[in-house]
Amino acid sequence: MKKNYVSSDALAGIKLAFSNAEYDAETERSALYIGADELIALLTFLRDDSNLQLTRMENVTAVDWKDRFEMVYHLFSPVHMHWLTVKVTLPHDAPVVPSATAVFPGVEFEEREVYDLMGITFTGHPDLRRVFHHENFVGHPLRKDFVPPPPPNIPRIRKEGM
Repeated sequence: MKKNYVSSDALAGIKLAFSNAEYDAETERSALYIGADELIALLTFLRDDSNLQLTRMENVTAVDWKDRFEMVYHLFSPVHMHWLTVKVTLPHDAPVVPSATAVFPGVEFEEREVYDLMGITFTGHPDLRRVFHHENFVGHPLRKDFVPPPPPNIPRIRKEGM
C-alpha cells in the first residue's frame, strides 16, 4: 500500500506558518526539515491544524550520518489518511533536541530508546534514562563511532572425567 503524504496545499500552509521549514520532495521518502528550536511549535501545529490533523505519532527514531544526527518523526492523520515525516538535523558533537512528550506523550519510551542507543539528549523529558543498558554502560551502541567493550574474562570450567 502506497502512503499518501500531505498535499502541496497543506505544505504551503506549513511553510507560511514556519518559514524556516524546508520540504525535501526530491528524496524517495519526502521529509519536512525543521530546526530543533521550532520542533515543538511545529509538532503542535501539525497536530492541531484542522487541515492536517496529524494526531498520531507513529514512530520516533534517529539516524547517524557520521557527521550529523537526524531525528525522524513519522506522523499520521487517521482523519485525512495522510502522512508526514519531520526531520531535525543535530550536530554530532552535541545532539540535543526538545522532548516531544508535551505534544505526544506516547513518545516517552521511544525517546528513551534513542537516548540509550544513540546518545541524543531530549530536554524536558519527564524520565530520561537508559532502557536497555545499565546507567554505568559507556557509549551508545547504534552510533557509527561506537567501539564495543571487550567481552568479560570468564574462566573455563573443566568437567571432571571428560
